[in-house]
Amino acid sequence: MFKEAGKKLKLAAKILFWVIAVIGTIEGLVLVSKTTFWAVLLIPLSIGLGYVSSLALYAFGDMCENIDLIRSNFYTVTTIMEKRFPDLAESDIEDDDNQ
Repeated sequence: MFKEAGKKLKLAAKILFWVIAVIGTIEGLVLVSKTTFWAVLLIPLSIGLGYVSSLALYAFGDMCENIDLIRSNFYTVTTIMEKRFPDLAESDIEDDDNQ
C-alpha cells in the first residue's frame, strides 16, 4: 500500500486535474445555456485551477520519487566506501566510544 508512494501521488495529481477540468467544463457549459455568455470564462478558469491545485501534489510525488532514488544511491556509495576504506568506518566508531 505504501510502496512507490511517489508514483501514486503523481497519478492522483493527474486524476485530480482531469476531474476538476471535466467538471468545470460541464458546469461552464450548463451555466452558459442558463445565464449570460460570460459564464464561458468558467471553463478556462476551472482548467487553470485544476492545473494549479494538482501541481503541488505532483511536485510532492516527484520529490518522493527523487528521495527514494537518492536513498538507494547513497546506500550504494556508503557500501562501496566502507569496502574501500574499512578503517574510516572503524575509526568513527572508536571516536564515538571515547567521547
